Amino acid sequence: MKTILAIETSTQACSVSVLHQGKTTQIFELLPQKHAQRVLPMIDEVLNTLGLSSEQIDFLAYGEGPGAFTGIRIAAGVIQGLALGWNKPVIGISSLEAMVYHKLIKRESEQACRPIKWAAMMDARMHEVYLQTGIYYPQDGQWQASEVCLLSEDQSKSQLQALTDLNAYQGYGDVREAYPKLCELFENWHDSLPTAESIALLASMKTETAKFIEDQVPLPLYLRNNVAETIEERRRNKAS
Repeated sequence: MKTILAIETSTQACSVSVLHQGKTTQIFELLPQKHAQRVLPMIDEVLNTLGLSSEQIDFLAYGEGPGAFTGIRIAAGVIQGLALGWNKPVIGISSLEAMVYHKLIKRESEQACRPIKWAAMMDARMHEVYLQTGIYYPQDGQWQASEVCLLSEDQSKSQLQALTDLNAYQGYGDVREAYPKLCELFENWHDSLPTAESIALLASMKTETAKFIEDQVPLPLYLRNNVAETIEERRRNKAS
């Protein structure tokens, strides 16, 4: 199995994880506005704990967002530097998917073998919510996810209510305090933050998407037109 170094800084949490020989080692801390000071030391700490050097890393992975503007820029910037300095390919992973994965997998033993539908929501501030939905197939580990949306509370509610059999969905995210009515739509709601461990595990399923920096520069996922690129602009820039 390949060795993957992953970082996640899209929320108040800052984490670094290494997937090595099928096991994850992680440092996870709640560090509002201190990600930039801690993320590089965390990387050194995890590598030192495992006795690994940069030469033994096969892939780099990061939470590309959505999330806090500064946080996702830090993750992309750090990964750009490591990818350039270490000459390693990079895998970008949705921070919303990472919100779901670690908690869902830990509860997998409680689940039947039927597909598990999920919805993830992150507080986007400015009275908006990041929303993503998907399905996990426990029998073969297949993972599917929709595009990430930036919506108002009312739009999020309407989109969720439009889902076929909403009661079959499990909800994950950090919106309970800001948008409790959205959480109440779910029979099974789980407060969650994204983790680097989840980024590493999801990346291990998507190694075919890895790109070297000369082929594709790792970028944060922005969804607000007045802040940075839209998703469509980001796709066009990657294609060019």
